[in-house]
Amino acid sequence: MKRLLEYLELIRTAAGVVVVVIVFAIFRNVSAWKAATIAAVAVGILHGSIFFAVRSVQRRTRRQEVRRIRETFNNLIRNKLQVVLFATEVPDGDWRPVAQRAVAEIEESLDRIDAESLRATGKAPLPEHR
Repeated sequence: MKRLLEYLELIRTAAGVVVVVIVFAIFRNVSAWKAATIAAVAVGILHGSIFFAVRSVQRRTRRQEVRRIRETFNNLIRNKLQVVLFATEVPDGDWRPVAQRAVAEIEESLDRIDAESLRATGKAPLPEHR
């Protein structure tokens, strides 16, 4: 795919030239203007189709990568939160309630972000990582 993207313009140009030659060969008995119009429409459809296919693959790949990054980030944050929660179980100190409340707020924020992003994309929620 990377190689295709590297030479996409060259491939589209070559395909356009081939379409023009084929159209003029098929419609040699038609006036040059009509053949040129048919060739232009055919080249436009061909270029648009190629462009759409390439961009669709790029969008799909980007979505998959964002999802993977989001899951990795989610796991990392939740693992860090577990460490904080474990530390709050150690006796001594008045910081535990404050830390536990902060951790709960972070978890709620992460859950809200997950819910909002999933609602925006129309996807089903990710499995819990707790």
